[in-house]
Amino acid sequence: MAEMLESEAALLAGVGGSQRDALDGIERTDTFIKAVLGIAGRFEDGATYDDIREAILKSPLGDKYKKSDKGFYTALAKLKHRGELVDRNGYVFTPANLAIYQRKVAAGLKPEKSRVPASEKRESPLYDLALNTIARTPGLIAKDVIGQIRAESDLGRTLTDNENSAYNAIARLKKRGVIEGYGRLERQLRIGANAPEEYKRIASAGVVVHLAKRTEAPSGTAGASGAGPLFGIAPRR
Repeated sequence: MAEMLESEAALLAGVGGSQRDALDGIERTDTFIKAVLGIAGRFEDGATYDDIREAILKSPLGDKYKKSDKGFYTALAKLKHRGELVDRNGYVFTPANLAIYQRKVAAGLKPEKSRVPASEKRESPLYDLALNTIARTPGLIAKDVIGQIRAESDLGRTLTDNENSAYNAIARLKKRGVIEGYGRLERQLRIGANAPEEYKRIASAGVVVHLAKRTEAPSGTAGASGAGPLFGIAPRR
Protein backbone atom coordinates (compact mmCIF):
# COMPACT_ATOMS: atom_id res chain seq x y z
CA MET A 1 0.00 0.00 0.00
CA ALA A 2 2.81 2.39 0.93
CA GLU A 3 4.52 1.66 -2.40
CA MET A 4 1.29 2.42 -4.26
CA LEU A 5 0.91 5.78 -2.47
CA GLU A 6 4.52 6.66 -3.19
CA SER A 7 3.99 5.78 -6.83
CA GLU A 8 0.87 7.92 -7.04
CA ALA A 9 2.65 10.80 -5.31
CA ALA A 10 5.50 10.66 -7.80
CA LEU A 11 3.09 10.44 -10.72
CA LEU A 12 0.90 13.33 -9.59
CA ALA A 13 3.53 15.66 -8.14
CA GLY A 14 3.74 18.88 -10.04
CA VAL A 15 0.66 18.19 -12.16
CA GLY A 16 -1.63 21.18 -12.69
CA GLY A 17 -1.03 24.88 -12.29
CA SER A 18 -0.79 27.13 -9.30
CA GLN A 19 -3.72 29.18 -8.05
CA ARG A 20 -1.33 32.09 -7.74
CA ASP A 21 -0.92 32.31 -11.52
CA ALA A 22 -4.67 32.23 -12.21
CA LEU A 23 -4.46 35.65 -13.88
CA ASP A 24 -1.51 34.86 -16.16
CA GLY A 25 -2.24 35.36 -19.82
CA ILE A 26 -5.64 37.06 -19.44
CA GLU A 27 -5.96 40.08 -21.71
CA ARG A 28 -8.52 42.87 -21.95
CA THR A 29 -9.65 41.60 -25.37
CA ASP A 30 -10.32 38.03 -24.14
CA THR A 31 -13.84 36.64 -24.00
CA PHE A 32 -15.28 35.59 -20.66
CA ILE A 33 -15.37 32.00 -21.94
CA LYS A 34 -11.63 31.98 -22.55
CA ALA A 35 -10.85 33.70 -19.26
CA VAL A 36 -13.15 31.55 -17.11
CA LEU A 37 -11.83 28.31 -18.61
CA GLY A 38 -8.23 29.46 -18.17
CA ILE A 39 -8.77 30.47 -14.53
CA ALA A 40 -10.67 27.29 -13.66
CA GLY A 41 -7.90 25.21 -15.21
CA ARG A 42 -5.36 26.69 -12.83
CA PHE A 43 -7.39 25.78 -9.74
CA GLU A 44 -6.25 22.17 -9.83
CA ASP A 45 -8.31 21.19 -6.76
CA GLY A 46 -11.47 22.86 -8.06
CA ALA A 47 -12.76 26.42 -7.95
CA THR A 48 -16.00 27.95 -6.72
CA TYR A 49 -17.88 30.54 -8.78
CA ASP A 50 -16.64 33.05 -6.21
CA ASP A 51 -13.00 32.02 -6.76
CA ILE A 52 -13.35 32.56 -10.49
CA ARG A 53 -15.28 35.80 -10.11
CA GLU A 54 -12.68 37.24 -7.73
CA ALA A 55 -9.93 36.37 -10.22
CA ILE A 56 -11.91 38.02 -13.03
CA LEU A 57 -12.34 41.18 -10.94
CA LYS A 58 -8.55 41.38 -10.47
CA SER A 59 -7.87 40.72 -14.15
CA PRO A 60 -7.92 43.08 -17.17
CA LEU A 61 -11.57 42.00 -17.62
CA GLY A 62 -12.54 43.45 -14.22
CA ASP A 63 -14.01 46.66 -15.66
CA LYS A 64 -16.02 44.68 -18.20
CA TYR A 65 -17.44 42.50 -15.40
CA LYS A 66 -18.42 45.54 -13.33
CA LYS A 67 -20.41 46.97 -16.25
CA SER A 68 -22.37 43.71 -16.57
CA ASP A 69 -21.78 40.25 -15.13
CA LYS A 70 -24.13 38.62 -17.66
CA GLY A 71 -21.27 37.48 -19.92
CA PHE A 72 -19.47 35.89 -16.97
CA TYR A 73 -22.42 33.72 -15.92
CA THR A 74 -23.27 32.90 -19.53
CA ALA A 75 -19.68 31.70 -20.02
CA LEU A 76 -19.94 29.41 -16.98
CA ALA A 77 -23.22 27.94 -18.26
CA LYS A 78 -21.85 27.34 -21.77
CA LEU A 79 -18.64 25.73 -20.53
CA LYS A 80 -20.58 23.35 -18.28
CA HIS A 81 -23.02 22.53 -21.08
CA ARG A 82 -20.12 21.67 -23.39
CA GLY A 83 -18.48 19.53 -20.73
CA GLU A 84 -15.42 21.78 -20.54
CA LEU A 85 -16.20 22.43 -16.87
CA VAL A 86 -17.63 19.87 -14.47
CA ASP A 87 -19.45 20.41 -11.14
CA ARG A 88 -18.46 18.33 -8.12
CA ASN A 89 -19.38 18.96 -4.47
CA GLY A 90 -19.83 22.69 -4.99
CA TYR A 91 -16.64 23.17 -7.03
CA VAL A 92 -16.02 23.35 -10.77
CA PHE A 93 -13.14 21.49 -12.42
CA THR A 94 -11.83 21.00 -15.90
CA PRO A 95 -12.25 17.29 -16.77
CA ALA A 96 -8.48 16.79 -16.67
CA ASN A 97 -8.12 18.43 -13.25
CA LEU A 98 -11.06 16.43 -11.88
CA ALA A 99 -9.53 13.15 -13.03
CA ILE A 100 -6.22 14.02 -11.35
CA TYR A 101 -7.96 15.25 -8.19
CA GLN A 102 -10.00 12.05 -7.90
CA ARG A 103 -6.86 9.95 -8.27
CA LYS A 104 -5.22 11.97 -5.48
CA VAL A 105 -8.25 11.42 -3.24
CA ALA A 106 -8.29 7.70 -4.01
CA ALA A 107 -4.57 7.47 -3.22
CA GLY A 108 -5.05 9.27 0.11
CA LEU A 109 -3.04 12.27 -1.02
CA LYS A 110 -5.95 14.72 -0.85
CA PRO A 111 -9.13 14.85 1.27
CA GLU A 112 -12.47 14.79 -0.54
CA LYS A 113 -13.62 18.36 -0.05
CA SER A 114 -17.13 19.75 -0.11
CA ARG A 115 -18.55 23.19 0.47
CA VAL A 116 -19.93 23.11 3.99
CA PRO A 117 -20.87 26.56 5.29
CA ALA A 118 -18.84 27.72 8.26
CA SER A 119 -20.36 29.54 11.20
CA GLU A 120 -21.31 33.14 10.53
CA LYS A 121 -18.71 35.83 11.17
CA ARG A 122 -19.26 39.57 10.98
CA GLU A 123 -16.02 41.44 10.52
CA SER A 124 -17.08 44.76 9.03
CA PRO A 125 -19.99 47.24 8.96
CA LEU A 126 -20.22 46.36 5.27
CA TYR A 127 -21.41 42.86 6.25
CA ASP A 128 -24.30 44.36 8.22
CA LEU A 129 -25.23 46.72 5.37
CA ALA A 130 -25.18 43.89 2.85
CA LEU A 131 -27.22 41.59 5.09
CA ASN A 132 -29.76 44.32 5.81
CA THR A 133 -30.16 45.11 2.11
CA ILE A 134 -30.53 41.45 1.10
CA ALA A 135 -32.97 40.78 3.96
CA ARG A 136 -35.19 43.72 3.00
CA THR A 137 -35.08 43.02 -0.74
CA PRO A 138 -34.31 39.33 -1.36
CA GLY A 139 -33.69 38.54 -5.01
CA LEU A 140 -31.20 41.30 -5.82
CA ILE A 141 -27.99 40.36 -7.61
CA ALA A 142 -24.65 41.41 -6.11
CA LYS A 143 -24.25 44.44 -8.37
CA ASP A 144 -27.62 45.82 -7.28
CA VAL A 145 -26.96 45.09 -3.60
CA ILE A 146 -23.83 47.23 -3.83
CA GLY A 147 -25.71 49.95 -5.71
CA GLN A 148 -28.43 50.05 -3.04
CA ILE A 149 -25.88 50.20 -0.22
CA ARG A 150 -24.20 53.15 -1.95
CA ALA A 151 -27.49 54.96 -2.50
CA GLU A 152 -28.80 54.69 1.05
CA SER A 153 -26.09 56.26 3.21
CA ASP A 154 -22.78 58.11 3.29
CA LEU A 155 -21.31 55.17 5.20
CA GLY A 156 -22.45 52.85 2.43
CA ARG A 157 -20.78 55.00 -0.22
CA THR A 158 -17.56 55.08 1.77
CA LEU A 159 -17.49 51.32 2.40
CA THR A 160 -18.17 50.47 -1.25
CA ASP A 161 -15.68 52.89 -2.81
CA ASN A 162 -13.57 49.81 -3.52
CA GLU A 163 -16.02 47.65 -5.47
CA ASN A 164 -13.72 44.63 -5.35
CA SER A 165 -13.90 44.67 -1.55
CA ALA A 166 -17.68 44.90 -1.68
CA TYR A 167 -17.97 41.95 -4.08
CA ASN A 168 -15.55 39.96 -1.93
CA ALA A 169 -17.54 40.69 1.24
CA ILE A 170 -20.70 39.37 -0.43
CA ALA A 171 -18.78 36.33 -1.69
CA ARG A 172 -17.53 35.54 1.83
CA LEU A 173 -21.03 35.79 3.28
CA LYS A 174 -22.21 33.42 0.57
CA LYS A 175 -19.43 30.91 1.28
CA ARG A 176 -20.42 30.86 4.95
CA GLY A 177 -24.06 30.19 4.23
CA VAL A 178 -25.08 33.54 5.73
CA ILE A 179 -26.57 34.42 2.35
CA GLU A 180 -27.25 32.08 -0.54
CA GLY A 181 -27.76 32.24 -4.28
CA TYR A 182 -30.80 30.94 -6.12
CA GLY A 183 -32.50 31.22 -9.49
CA ARG A 184 -30.71 31.08 -12.81
CA LEU A 185 -27.02 30.42 -12.14
CA GLU A 186 -27.65 31.29 -8.48
CA ARG A 187 -27.15 35.00 -9.16
CA GLN A 188 -30.00 36.22 -6.96
CA LEU A 189 -29.30 36.55 -3.26
CA ARG A 190 -31.35 35.80 -0.16
CA ILE A 191 -30.72 35.26 3.53
CA GLY A 192 -29.21 31.83 4.24
CA ALA A 193 -29.54 29.26 6.99
CA ASN A 194 -26.49 30.58 8.90
CA ALA A 195 -27.69 34.19 9.07
CA PRO A 196 -28.39 35.81 12.47
CA GLU A 197 -32.00 35.55 13.56
CA GLU A 198 -32.49 39.33 13.34
CA TYR A 199 -31.94 39.24 9.57
CA LYS A 200 -34.18 36.22 9.15
CA ARG A 201 -36.94 38.20 10.85
CA ILE A 202 -36.37 41.16 8.52
CA ALA A 203 -36.36 38.84 5.51
CA SER A 204 -39.67 37.27 6.49
CA ALA A 205 -41.33 40.62 5.73
CA GLY A 206 -39.06 41.56 2.83
CA VAL A 207 -40.15 42.56 -0.66
CA VAL A 208 -39.00 39.92 -3.12
CA VAL A 209 -37.26 41.13 -6.27
CA HIS A 210 -37.82 38.99 -9.39
CA LEU A 211 -35.45 39.02 -12.35
CA ALA A 212 -36.66 39.08 -15.93
CA LYS A 213 -35.91 36.22 -18.34
CA ARG A 214 -32.90 38.17 -19.51
CA THR A 215 -30.55 38.29 -16.58
CA GLU A 216 -30.34 42.07 -16.31
CA ALA A 217 -32.66 44.82 -17.47
CA PRO A 218 -31.02 47.68 -19.41
CA SER A 219 -31.66 50.07 -16.53
CA GLY A 220 -30.03 47.69 -14.03
CA THR A 221 -33.39 47.08 -12.36
CA ALA A 222 -34.82 43.65 -11.73
CA GLY A 223 -37.55 41.75 -13.54
CA ALA A 224 -38.79 37.92 -13.17
CA SER A 225 -37.26 34.68 -11.93
CA GLY A 226 -38.35 31.08 -11.89
CA ALA A 227 -37.60 30.13 -8.29
CA GLY A 228 -38.91 32.12 -5.34
CA PRO A 229 -36.80 33.03 -2.33
CA LEU A 230 -36.88 31.23 0.98
CA PHE A 231 -37.73 34.53 2.64
CA GLY A 232 -39.90 37.44 1.47
CA ILE A 233 -43.60 37.56 0.81
CA ALA A 234 -44.51 39.88 -2.03
CA PRO A 235 -42.90 40.21 -5.47
CA ARG A 236 -41.86 43.64 -6.67
CA ARG A 237 -43.54 44.48 -9.97
